[in-house]
Amino acid sequence: MRKILAGLLLFFPVASFAQAWKSFNKADILFTAKYPADWANKIKEGKRVFFTSPAEGESDDFRQNVNVSVSSDPQYGSSLKIKDVIQEIIDQVKLSFNEFNEESRTPMKWNGIDAYEITYSGITKTDGISARITQRLCFYKTRLYLATYTALKAIDVYAAVALQIINSIKFKP
Repeated sequence: MRKILAGLLLFFPVASFAQAWKSFNKADILFTAKYPADWANKIKEGKRVFFTSPAEGESDDFRQNVNVSVSSDPQYGSSLKIKDVIQEIIDQVKLSFNEFNEESRTPMKWNGIDAYEITYSGITKTDGISARITQRLCFYKTRLYLATYTALKAIDVYAAVALQIINSIKFKP
């Protein structure tokens, strides 16, 4: 009996903190994704989709977010390969930051396609925020898929959730 009770007590915290997730699937958006029910989603100009975290408290005025954009160009995936342009992309990103620091650059597969995930930090030139950003990008068909997670450099409680969102993204044919 004690073993059963101990097993239930071990299981209860996991079950009670399980998070509900929603599915994102719009006919005119070229991907699907899952995101936590307490996060907001918004489609902005250019069909950029933002998944935004809830406030971490009353004084929280910065919301972490995962934004996903898809752009098309006949060169993507045919004559251009992500491995051949990743350095150029990073060089362009550097221009938007003071104290730019590339923390990681990892080749990987995303939906079975060659991709890169880069994490960098720095102080944004536009608003002076000390941010840590993780981006995953790849070419699929004639599209560039770009998922960007933005958080404050000093405080980042949603990194694991953001990675789950990014990993849930499925490209549409």
